[in-house]
Amino acid sequence: MKENNNKVKAMPSFYQRTLPESCIAFSSVAGKKIFASSLAKNGLKSFFPLIEQFTTQSEPAYCGLSTLVLVLNALSVDPGQNWKGPWRWYEESMLNCCLDLEEVKETGITLKDFECLAHCQGLSVDLKYCKEGNSSLEDFREAVEKACVEKIDINNNSDEKLDVLVVSYSRKLLGQTGSGHFSPLAAYDAESDSVLILDTARFKYGAHWAKLSLVYEAMIPIDPDTGKSRGYALLSFTPHRKINNNEESLQPMSMIFRSKMSKHPIRRKYKEYLTSLGNDNNEITWHQVAAYWTKKADGSDSSPWEILEPLSLPHDGEEKDMVEKIRLLLAELLNARDISNTCCRTRNHKTCVSSYDAMYIIYLASISQERRLEIVGNVASSVSASQLTIDQLLKEAELIATAIETSDQTTF
Repeated sequence: MKENNNKVKAMPSFYQRTLPESCIAFSSVAGKKIFASSLAKNGLKSFFPLIEQFTTQSEPAYCGLSTLVLVLNALSVDPGQNWKGPWRWYEESMLNCCLDLEEVKETGITLKDFECLAHCQGLSVDLKYCKEGNSSLEDFREAVEKACVEKIDINNNSDEKLDVLVVSYSRKLLGQTGSGHFSPLAAYDAESDSVLILDTARFKYGAHWAKLSLVYEAMIPIDPDTGKSRGYALLSFTPHRKINNNEESLQPMSMIFRSKMSKHPIRRKYKEYLTSLGNDNNEITWHQVAAYWTKKADGSDSSPWEILEPLSLPHDGEEKDMVEKIRLLLAELLNARDISNTCCRTRNHKTCVSSYDAMYIIYLASISQERRLEIVGNVASSVSASQLTIDQLLKEAELIATAIETSDQTTF
C-alpha cells in the first residue's frame, strides 16, 4: 500500500499581537493616566456612546463593516429590520445594500465603499482624503476635537450633537502588522496630543492610544485598491426633524429595494451610457432612460432589476403604509409622463414596486438633485402627498444615484 505524502498543512494560529512602542495600551498604567487626563479636559465626548457598543469584528476583513455597525448603534440609529426575535439592532450582515458580503470577507472595503454604506443607513458623512489637498494636519485636529472634545456650559451641561470620527489608515505607519484598517476614535487627550483607537480587531490589538500626528501620517499612504490616499469621515445622525411643526422620524434605509455591490459592472455600463449622451444631467430625459432599460443594443430586453432587487412588502403597519404612499406617488409621476402601458406596470403584490416604478426611480437618480426636486415637487403638490413621502422617495433615488456614481470608484 502506497504511503500518502499529501499531508494537509496546519493552519497557523495566533493569539493577539504585542503593541508597538508607538501605541499605548488603553488598560496599561500609562493608558489609564492618559484616560484620566482626557477625562479632566472633557476629551471623552464620543467615548461613552462608543464603548457601550464596542465589539469584535466577526470576520478578519470586516473592520470597515464592524466599525460602521459600532457607530450606527452608538448613534442610536434604528435599522428598521429585526436582528433576533423582535429586537431591531445593527450587525454586519445588515450592511448589504451595495456590497457583496462574501467578497468583503476576502477583500474588505475601501473608504468610498464605507461612505456609500454610511449614506445608505441615513448618516451624514463628511469625508476627507489626507493627500488630496482637502485635509491638513490642522483640519484633522479640528475634526478630532469636534468628535471628542465636549463643550460644557456654566451649569455643567452639554447638549451638543454627537459626531463620531472614523479613520481609514495604514497599520504599518503605526508599527503594527497588516495594511489598511478602519477604526473609530473614541477620545482625545490634549496634554499628550493622543487619540484613543477602538480597534474592532480585538483578537489582534486591543484599544490603544496613539499620537494624533502619527495617525494623520498613517492616512497619507496611497491605498493600492483606489489609487487615493486613505482618510477619515465625520459621521452624524439626525433621528428626527420638524415637518409642519410635527416631529417625524427619518427612515435610515431603503424601504423598497436592495442594491448589491456585485451589480457594480452593470451600473458602471449604465453610467457610461449616461456619459455618452453628452448632455448635462438636467437634460437627460425619461425616454432616454426608459430606452436603455427596455432594449439593449442587440435588441434583447433589459430590466431595471439588473441593478436593483425589490424588497418584500413590510409587515409593520407604519412601514407598509409608507410604501403604499410611495407607490401612489410613483403612479402619479408615471401618469404625468403619460405612460399608459399598464400591463407592464402591474405590481407584484408581494414586492414593493413594479419594474416601471423602479425604472422611474432610476430616472430620478439619473438627473440632477435640483431637477429631481422640481419634478417630484410639482406632481406631489397636485396630489397632496406628505412631505415625509416626498422625502423618502427622493432618498430612494439618491441611494441609487450614489450607487451609480461610485460604480467605477469602488472595488468589487
